[in-house]
Amino acid sequence: MKRLLPLLLLGATASAQATNTLHQIYIQPSLANLKIDGSHGSALMTQVGYNYHFAPMLAMDLSYYMTASINDIVHNNDKASATGTTIAAKLYFPMSYYGSFYGKFGLNRTNVDYQYNVNNQTLKQEAVSTKPYLSVGTIMRLFPSTTFNIEYQYIPLASDDYISSIGAGVNFMF
Repeated sequence: MKRLLPLLLLGATASAQATNTLHQIYIQPSLANLKIDGSHGSALMTQVGYNYHFAPMLAMDLSYYMTASINDIVHNNDKASATGTTIAAKLYFPMSYYGSFYGKFGLNRTNVDYQYNVNNQTLKQEAVSTKPYLSVGTIMRLFPSTTFNIEYQYIPLASDDYISSIGAGVNFMF
C-alpha cells in the first residue's frame, strides 16, 4: 500500500492539471453498428454531452445521441434509427499531463424506430429500453481548454440487440 500511494497521488495531480476545470462539453461523431434481429447495419452517430468533475479523476457524464437512418438491415427497403440519453460515472486513469484513459459506466435509455414493408404496407415498430451502458476511451490535450478523445461504446438494447460505436470527439472545458 505504501508503494501504491505515491502513484495514486501522482495520477491525481496529473489528471487535475489536465482537466483544470469542473465543466466540460463535447461533440463526438461516431461510426455506429446497430444489430437488430441478428442483422447488422452501420450509420453515423452524433453524440453531444456534458461532464461535471467531482474530483480530478471522477466525473458525471450526461449525453444525448442519435443515429442517421440505417437502410436494408434485416430486409430490403427497411429502415432503423436510434436516439437516446446516457448518464454515467466517468473514471480517468492518467497516462501523463497530456492525456488519460477513461471508462464510463452507467445507464442508457434508447428509442429504436424500425420501419419495414409487408405486402406494400409500411409497418413501424418502436422499442424503448433502459439498460446498463459501457464505454472506454482515451483523451488527449490539444490546448489548455480543449481536448480530443477516441472512444468505444457498447449500448445494449431490447432483447439481444445493441449499438456499438467507435468515435472521435472534441471536448471544451470551462
